Amino acid sequence: MFEHLTNEFAHNHTMITSIAAVLFAFATDDVAPKLSFKMEATKVDVVKGTLTVSIPAGWHGYQNPPKSEFENPLKFESSTKGFTLTKVSYPAGKAMKSSGMDSLVYEGDVVIPFEGKISKTMKPKNGVYGVDFTISYQFCDASTCIPPSTLKAKLNIKVAK
Repeated sequence: MFEHLTNEFAHNHTMITSIAAVLFAFATDDVAPKLSFKMEATKVDVVKGTLTVSIPAGWHGYQNPPKSEFENPLKFESSTKGFTLTKVSYPAGKAMKSSGMDSLVYEGDVVIPFEGKISKTMKPKNGVYGVDFTISYQFCDASTCIPPSTLKAKLNIKVAK
């Protein structure tokens, strides 16, 4: 008699867990930011531009540097060998209470100016340098946070001679 109940509980628990996982997966897809780059100056020794990270309405991300060691800040990094980000200027966040703590957060469009350098060892393809970036973030709303996430982006840079 108990074996039947145990098997039924295990089956129902697995189904509920699976449904929760599916709902969470769909929920986090809507929370991914939109990214856009704008180049200002492009020479092999100096690349200047901005990355705009658009955070979905109702969500916020944590300022870089964060106010607390427990916050996962928005972070922009190059993952291409031969391209170095020499300067990333994160804007100041807005003061907010998050999970009962004082935090500094980003909402809406976050514009991040950056400068970089292409090394002499990096070779262009048809006059264009392909540079890969990773954008790490954790977004929260009034009641929950999604797990820390990372997006990959590619920027094709054509340099002026």
